[in-house]
Amino acid sequence: MNLASGAAASLWVVCSIVLIRIARNIPFSGQLSFVLTLAAMLWWLFTVIFDLASQSEACKVAWSLAAWPGIVLVPVAWSFFVFDYTMNSCRTRRPFRLLIYIGLPSLVSAIAVTNHWTHLLYGPDTRLVIEGGDSFVIFDHGPLFFAVAATLYVFLMIALGLLGFAFLKAKKIFRPFMGALIIITAAPVVANLAYIGWGVTVFGFDPTPFTFAVSLIALSWLLVNNSMMDTEAQGRTLMFYATQDPVILVDAGGQFVSANPAARQLIGDRIPDYGEPIEQLPEVGPLVRDLVKAGGLGKPGPIRLAGRAFDPRAVPIDSPIQAQIPLLGWCISLVDITERERAAEALREALSLAEAANRAKTQFLANVSHEIRTPLNGVLGMASVLGETKLDEEQQELLQVIEDSGQVLLTTIGDVLDLSKVEAGKMTLETKPFTLRNALEGARALFSARAKEKGIGLHLEVHDDLPRVILGDDHRFRQVVHNLVSNAIKFTETGAVTISAAPTENGSILLVRVSDTGPGIPAEARDMIFQPFQQVEGGDARKFGGTGLGLSISRQLCHLMGGSLQLADDEPQGATFEIRLPLLPANEAQELLSQPASGAVSVPHGPALDVLVVDDNRTNRLILEKFLSSTPYRVKSVSSGQEAIGLVHSFSFDVILMDIQMPRMDGVETTQKIRSIEQAKGREPSFIVAVTGNAMPEQLSHYLSVGMDDVLAKPVSKALLLSLIRDIRREVA
Repeated sequence: MNLASGAAASLWVVCSIVLIRIARNIPFSGQLSFVLTLAAMLWWLFTVIFDLASQSEACKVAWSLAAWPGIVLVPVAWSFFVFDYTMNSCRTRRPFRLLIYIGLPSLVSAIAVTNHWTHLLYGPDTRLVIEGGDSFVIFDHGPLFFAVAATLYVFLMIALGLLGFAFLKAKKIFRPFMGALIIITAAPVVANLAYIGWGVTVFGFDPTPFTFAVSLIALSWLLVNNSMMDTEAQGRTLMFYATQDPVILVDAGGQFVSANPAARQLIGDRIPDYGEPIEQLPEVGPLVRDLVKAGGLGKPGPIRLAGRAFDPRAVPIDSPIQAQIPLLGWCISLVDITERERAAEALREALSLAEAANRAKTQFLANVSHEIRTPLNGVLGMASVLGETKLDEEQQELLQVIEDSGQVLLTTIGDVLDLSKVEAGKMTLETKPFTLRNALEGARALFSARAKEKGIGLHLEVHDDLPRVILGDDHRFRQVVHNLVSNAIKFTETGAVTISAAPTENGSILLVRVSDTGPGIPAEARDMIFQPFQQVEGGDARKFGGTGLGLSISRQLCHLMGGSLQLADDEPQGATFEIRLPLLPANEAQELLSQPASGAVSVPHGPALDVLVVDDNRTNRLILEKFLSSTPYRVKSVSSGQEAIGLVHSFSFDVILMDIQMPRMDGVETTQKIRSIEQAKGREPSFIVAVTGNAMPEQLSHYLSVGMDDVLAKPVSKALLLSLIRDIRREVA
């Protein structure tokens, strides 16, 4: 071994290590061809080592001939690697390529083995020369030497052409690497031309293998350390430069490192130089301070740059070694959420408008309810008072028309308010014991007169297995049944309407059916009839009246009660509606609570109560006075809140019937001042009842919260008023 062979051996060891590392760990396009190039290079270097270490001409020539398989395979495999990498070709086995890989080196090997006889590679004039203690061979190149060399040059020129084309087409971030590939490919060609044309040697030997080996080692270093041929690493780099979201890199101390083109375009001239603090950016600086101090962003809100909104996100860049500072820095990405923010803002505006519209609708319904209930109170109240006078048959008939028309209008108002309650989620239900048969008998009794007028039957069938008393909301249950029976009678001209009730599903469900013998409901209208304001018949030529709210409200009430309301299928005639509700039998104690109070709605004999009526409407005062005129109560009425306060200063009333909407001082303010007077005088508080046309649930809750004891919605029923005062008498007694 000498210096030349030792240098070649060292180069061979390095190439071997690189070959093992690349073959095992780093996948990339053209990897097989690259590994084959390195393997051929190792064989070439192996022969060079022994060539340089040999002293005789025969040995040197023999090792030179043995090197030809590697000499041929290196440029061929390299050319195919360049093609695979630049063209990103599929890694599949190609018969033509395998033929070249195996056939061309085998052919040249056969020529080399027979060179002693044919002299096709090296001629007979090949001779050993010794200069300055170094020996080397001057070869007499045979005819096939130049043919093989020319073939190899063709491969290398094709590789250079592909690299030049790829360089022009590559993105800027890849051009440095493409340039390195061009240099690596061209360097051995230049070295070989220098050797052939001008006799340039290394240790008296052809410099081509040394140049190729050094170039491959340099390329492998780029591959292993800089990941320039790693698809994953290049993909991450490409994402950094190609993404439209601004990305900023800072080190562990918060100093600026780099930014992608999107960030540079967004920030402009304010972008810091490498190593400068990033706090000069007022939008991003606070984020970086949080990263350095707290190690995270927490929950920052959107930041705004150049008229756009961004959601900041930070990912730590971990240190590859265990050091005192475990982080190299941070990758801060700004995700553009401008469109999302605009959509959210539009949604907030739409929600605000919807809430405003809902408030306007609620206020409108409250006003309409009040303005209709107030005069309706006069109509129905006076009709009730008139009904207690002596009337002939015709007058009784006319009065009945007035009362029926008023009740229809009152029902319509109630339906609209119920729908508003359900939509607002403010409908509340009671769960208390009630007698099921009484509720159903009440529906039959209520509508029996109307059924008799139309000449149709109204029947009730209650199964014996049903419990007598059940738990539920008696009022809402009756409302649903009444609505169904009313509709059935309205749409039935001949035949009968049948109400039936029975347990089902092993006694866990109450099934109530309301059947009629009317025209039935078309299949296309089965779902429509449960929608608000929808009826089977539409337009101005409808035969039957109504708002179309009853079935919609009834279904929603059934849902609130934990059940359902459906139209039965396959009825041979008419329509059948089925109510299904949880069947909850009451116990003995609860049954006692369901017993109705005995006695008529009349005030028992005993000490009378002092009643004050406060209402700015003369008709309303007159109605209440008439309702109470037949009782032993002492009634006083005033037309304003100021008058009421004046009386309360000097006299204590047991009951105050308080109107709400009054000029100058409304009922709420009047009530609060009365309560203050009572507290100041240490007087027993009066029982104040709000008598109002405001029937929205939030209004009723408000009146109770400001000191009123109960609420009567207009139009006021005489029976309900007397019942209320009777209960007050019991408390007073």
